[in-house]
Amino acid sequence: MSSACQSFQLLLSAYADGEVSVQERSQVDVHLSGCADCRARLQDLQSLSQVVAATLIAKAEDADFSRFADQVMARITPDRPGLLERLRIGWQEILTYHRAAVVSSMVTAAVTLAIAVPLVYRYALSQGPGPEVIVQDLQLDDPNVKPVVMKLDNGKTLIMLVRQPDADEEQVPNVTPEPPKGGEL
Repeated sequence: MSSACQSFQLLLSAYADGEVSVQERSQVDVHLSGCADCRARLQDLQSLSQVVAATLIAKAEDADFSRFADQVMARITPDRPGLLERLRIGWQEILTYHRAAVVSSMVTAAVTLAIAVPLVYRYALSQGPGPEVIVQDLQLDDPNVKPVVMKLDNGKTLIMLVRQPDADEEQVPNVTPEPPKGGEL
């Protein structure tokens, strides 16, 4: 066997199966026209390929494919796992593919809580106890006395009882003195 035959021995199987390029096919054809050993090897490969194909076709004809689709579907769609198993798998995937994002989110939440809880607690303590409301039932004999409710700037509420004059009573005009100027008090 010559060195040229050795280089073509590798291409003969692909040539027999029709898997070579046009250029390689023409090179093998030229070599086969002058080399009886390679032609015999090619005939052996072609007859081996025919025997294998005939064996596979015979086995395929003997095979029972009536439940083939059901068997394949049973393998690719197993029973659905339970809720806990799905959660475990989901968290496992999240931690596998997004570990940095999960860890940084947890650290951010912990730092936020460490800062916010003392601030909220301190603010709640500075506000003191909630406002006390004392409600008294007041019975007034005079129908001219009415409550006046005033909201003060500091958030407190002032309730005053004011007597309104009767219509027949003489009303005193509201005269307010002029406010003092400069240094006069």
